[in-house]
Amino acid sequence: MLTLVARSLRRIAPLTGGVAAILSAFQFALVAVAAAYERAGSFGQLGALVPDFAQGHLGAALASFASMTTTGYFEPAVVMLIAQFAIHLGAEPAADVETGIADIVLAHPLPRAWIVTRTLIVVAVVTAALVATMGTSTWLGLRWLAPPAAPWPQAGVVLQLMLNLTAVAWCFAAATLAASGWARRRAQAQAPLAVAAIAAYLVWFLAGWWTPIRPLARLSPFQYFSGAAILRGAGRTLFNVSVLGAATAVASAIAYWRFERRDM
Repeated sequence: MLTLVARSLRRIAPLTGGVAAILSAFQFALVAVAAAYERAGSFGQLGALVPDFAQGHLGAALASFASMTTTGYFEPAVVMLIAQFAIHLGAEPAADVETGIADIVLAHPLPRAWIVTRTLIVVAVVTAALVATMGTSTWLGLRWLAPPAAPWPQAGVVLQLMLNLTAVAWCFAAATLAASGWARRRAQAQAPLAVAAIAAYLVWFLAGWWTPIRPLARLSPFQYFSGAAILRGAGRTLFNVSVLGAATAVASAIAYWRFERRDM
């Protein structure tokens, strides 16, 4: 098992390093921008510029230096980058079937479940490492760039944002892993889930403006991660993580079931 995990980690190391560098640089830049606004005393004016329909998503994030430095954890591009990378990781078993690596691995007396377990371990380690990189970069950015009198974001708030973001990534990865149980090519598993993630985000985003679509938004994993609500102290982090965790567990169980029965 450790050999399989190590092999996967080596294969994705360059890509993981690139994503981590982007996330880290963004966090440093975000702290620098927030520090500039803090020195200029512009947060009151900045919050007033946010339209009423966007207050739920952006109002709390632009209210102060502390809140602005945490927006990276629920900024759409960042969330989608991590979700798409998790989807890529979750499609590895389909890539193994496509390239014939699965045949080589299973030529040894190894349980098929190891392929699924290997991917779950890699997803857990890599996504948690990426989110931890963001947290470390936020802390270092605050130490180096924050104005002396500026209040830092509360550690508990940052940890909630990190935990919820990680849970969203795991949910999409597990769904892709389940889809890999039927796919014979990586694209067949990854592409539909990549498109579905974008659609799920758009549905959740539009539900904040358009009431008729709100029931459909409950099916979106993003319904269970609202960074702005966490900043306002209204986030149901335990409930949201529990829902996402349950969905991850169900999708993982489907993956185990399917790989035990599929024709390699």
